[in-house]
Amino acid sequence: MPNLLFMPNRYALLLISSMLLTGLSGCWYQFRVEPEQVPLPRYRPLLMSRSALEQSVALVAARDLHNTGKIFIKGPYVYINERYEGVHIIDNTDPAQPRNVGFLRIPGNLDVSMRGNLLYADNAEDLVTLDVSDPSAVRVSSRVRRAFPELAPPEQADVIEEYRPENRPADAVVVGWQKVD
Repeated sequence: MPNLLFMPNRYALLLISSMLLTGLSGCWYQFRVEPEQVPLPRYRPLLMSRSALEQSVALVAARDLHNTGKIFIKGPYVYINERYEGVHIIDNTDPAQPRNVGFLRIPGNLDVSMRGNLLYADNAEDLVTLDVSDPSAVRVSSRVRRAFPELAPPEQADVIEEYRPENRPADAVVVGWQKVD
């Protein structure tokens, strides 16, 4: 054992610390705590037929913002995603008084992206491309069917058995989720 009186203080402290840690490591006891079994929330899917989904994207009257997501700015317009429902169109020509001018209804919409005059959005499991060069006359320019997996519940959940995929109509598409209980 080296003489600690002649060692610089920091080395002595380091040596003593390492000896203590080495000695205590054999005495470590690990407690095991079982996680409490908390029941998962229950959800039921909001369903739409495939034919209704493909006709569902439309420009409708403006409405209030509630559960917003991404924001894009194109010229004087601001596009704000409303989760599961669509995209708000805000005229920001006068930033002191922005005007909510319309709502792009896109059922099952969670994400949007924009490039040039094209707005890309998920319409449940489909990818739709919208031409927004004239925000008062938005039109669907293309649709890729089943580009995405089925919409998942918004949190880890138990899906009621009668609403599981094997028990739904064959042409049903999930466009949202509703919490039950």
